[in-house]
Amino acid sequence: MGLPCVYSTDNYIRIDCGGSVDFTNNVNETWMSDKYFTGGAPATVLDPGRFVQQQERTVRFFPIAMGKKNCYVVNVPNGRWRNPWQDYFAQNGAYSDLFAFIHDGAATVCFYSIATDSPVIGALELLEVDELSYDSQSTGESVILVNYGRLTTGYESLGPGFTNDTDELGRGWEQDDFYSFSPKSILTTTQNILNTTLPPNYFPEKLYQACRSLAEGGSINYVFEVDSNLDYAIWLHFAEIDPSVKAQGQRVFDVRINNQVVLPNLDIYKLAGGPFSAYDWHFTVVNLTGSSLIIDFEAKIGPPLICGLEVYPLLTADLTTNVTEGELYSKLRQSQVWIRNIKAFEILKFLAMAMQALRMSLNVPERMGWNGDPCAPTRWDPWEGVTCNLAVDKSGLIITNLNISGQGLQGFISDQITLLTHLTTLNLSNNMLGGSIPAGLGLNSLTSVDLSGNLLTGNIPASLGSQQLRQLLLSNNQLSGQVPIPIYSMGVHGGFINLSSNAGLCGVPSLPKCPPFWRGGLSTGSKIGIVIGTLTAVLAVVILVYFYLKRHSVQDDYNFNLPHQLAGKHLSTVLL
Repeated sequence: MGLPCVYSTDNYIRIDCGGSVDFTNNVNETWMSDKYFTGGAPATVLDPGRFVQQQERTVRFFPIAMGKKNCYVVNVPNGRWRNPWQDYFAQNGAYSDLFAFIHDGAATVCFYSIATDSPVIGALELLEVDELSYDSQSTGESVILVNYGRLTTGYESLGPGFTNDTDELGRGWEQDDFYSFSPKSILTTTQNILNTTLPPNYFPEKLYQACRSLAEGGSINYVFEVDSNLDYAIWLHFAEIDPSVKAQGQRVFDVRINNQVVLPNLDIYKLAGGPFSAYDWHFTVVNLTGSSLIIDFEAKIGPPLICGLEVYPLLTADLTTNVTEGELYSKLRQSQVWIRNIKAFEILKFLAMAMQALRMSLNVPERMGWNGDPCAPTRWDPWEGVTCNLAVDKSGLIITNLNISGQGLQGFISDQITLLTHLTTLNLSNNMLGGSIPAGLGLNSLTSVDLSGNLLTGNIPASLGSQQLRQLLLSNNQLSGQVPIPIYSMGVHGGFINLSSNAGLCGVPSLPKCPPFWRGGLSTGSKIGIVIGTLTAVLAVVILVYFYLKRHSVQDDYNFNLPHQLAGKHLSTVLL
């Protein structure tokens, strides 16, 4: 991970999904109108009065008719980002909150249609955070932290989205009553708390100024419903804010997780270095055997005390489509292509660049759901018509087959298709694709190409005669010019080719001979040679005529016969 990054909390993006205007809400948060989406439609919630915040009253929804996968693609700096919403479910909606690393200049948040239900989102927030936060050096950059509970034990709520209190990482801390039914005694203080708001986690001072305890000995219990297949990071926050505790050993308790003591004889005063000083501790729970995660604070000397706690499942980021499929990134940097007001070379690199270029050139309809990463996540289907496999080195997913026959496509075939170097079969047949066949198509892994039944024009590129290609179907197009000999040889050596219904093709057996000056039948070099040769011949004829006329003119100039004699001579010649 290296040294701590320099990040800015100014890198904060709030999108009011479905909203049409920018605004600032009652807790001084600035929201932008809806943008950066790939599809869907805006709507207003059925009962806006039930929602406190303006950004909660509008939504964007994604009908299945617009494809089963739709996304928000937001251009952001590389680093660690999070969606800073509290994680709870109530009548005001469900909220998700996670930390993830962004390496390729774009945060992509996608939604998948299940059965006939349309995915819906009301608001999307992105905030850049310190790359070293939450012990990322240990968990690694491939791990995503999802908030299963971020609790303040002494307040009804705390932080952005709830109150005007500052949290450098934009965290919202929710009340803990939903997770604990233990007796409750709240301790509060206005005294400053040491060791708070420090990098890389920047836990807010106010979190430690109100803590939960008990009137007497016993235990405080918290229960979280979890997925037993996952590991969980637990973060606990303490501060000795009881002025009656004046020395070490006056408050001691154990911390148990699922009945196992993970932190014995916890003495906050001792570990924090005195009173009114924060102490944070974290632990990773592995190999769960049930669906409940139970955290107990069990008294030994005096009652236990807890100021805040967080529970995060550790999700491994899924493999993405391999961006080494080609060199489109550098080409886009030169061409400065733009998409939805975002530079394409920054967005497409994260979204399998060649496939995104192909999506645009083919005018793929929304119903096919070609949004986000073509292959990821692996638990869902890839783009319609796309087959993906794990790369040999397991570094990512590669695209091996593309079959979008008969989809009514009316664009052209982008030359970026040649960057899909692992593609083995290509079927774009029975559409209405125009333009020419990209030069270089067929040079990599392709064994079968079917472009039949389109409106393709121009020559057949010689690259389609590559040795590994075993099937080539180009019938029913408008192709012209000489067929490269290697393509004809494919059929002779056991492959299958079909070039029928292309009236302009010529030059191989079963097709007409190519006229010598056919525009499509000669190479550029041959055409230049013919032109130069023709001009040379014409010039030679002009020179011969010139000297012939010059010689006869000189003979007449030196004839001293009288004019009438000369005239008579000419007359006698004509008359003969």
